[in-house]
Amino acid sequence: MAWGGCRRPGDAAARQAGHKGECRLDSDELSRFSLEALLDAGTRRQWSTGSALMNEGDRSDHVVIIHAGRVKVTSAAESGKQVLLAIRGPGDLLGEFSAIDGRARSATVTALSAVSATVVPGQAFRAMLRTDGRAAFAMLQVVIHRLREADVQRLEYGAHTVTERVSRLLLDYAARYGQADDDRVVITLPLTQDELAHAAGASREAVAKSLRLLRDRKAVRTGRRRIELLQLGLLAELAGGVPSVYSDADGPGRPERT
Repeated sequence: MAWGGCRRPGDAAARQAGHKGECRLDSDELSRFSLEALLDAGTRRQWSTGSALMNEGDRSDHVVIIHAGRVKVTSAAESGKQVLLAIRGPGDLLGEFSAIDGRARSATVTALSAVSATVVPGQAFRAMLRTDGRAAFAMLQVVIHRLREADVQRLEYGAHTVTERVSRLLLDYAARYGQADDDRVVITLPLTQDELAHAAGASREAVAKSLRLLRDRKAVRTGRRRIELLQLGLLAELAGGVPSVYSDADGPGRPERT
């Protein structure tokens, strides 16, 4: 959930990815009083890179509104490995599920960079939803959007090759977090290759092989926690033209080989 507005990115990377935009809460959808009251009820905090904003299994009900910086959302698999679920940034709201249903945290949130955010007590957040129908409806929209994302992601894991998934993931990251640099897009998210593999739903070895193929095709250039997208059109072609995990789940798709 985020305080920024449902939007369709207009940059080249977004268009090549077939990216249909993020569903974000816009302050226009909330009464100014409710938004200001929510922020006034919170406390501004700072986290350094690597610090945990929330831990899976914790029994807490506060929410966090990010103002600056980026975080990764991970969850522990049965094997004990941390699986990357999402990356969130400025405007995003974290922890709303536990604030509403009172259950333990379902994921760990870790700062990828220095983070500035407001921590709002769960009681204040719930009071806003009870008294402001527009806020409650806007949050319902975001929850539905995330469920649609999950449906598309499950389809991708079972129906498409690792190279297609990696290509699509890189285009998504470029649309969301990339920096344009002449005729290329640079992604500098501090993710390990294991985390990239988890995000693509593949083994580390399979992802390494796909990245090698993309380098050989001169579609990307990789460095330490840095990936440069050199040919967005080629990446889109290799992605197979199917919806990304961040696109509308109702969009067109085609089942393909595993």
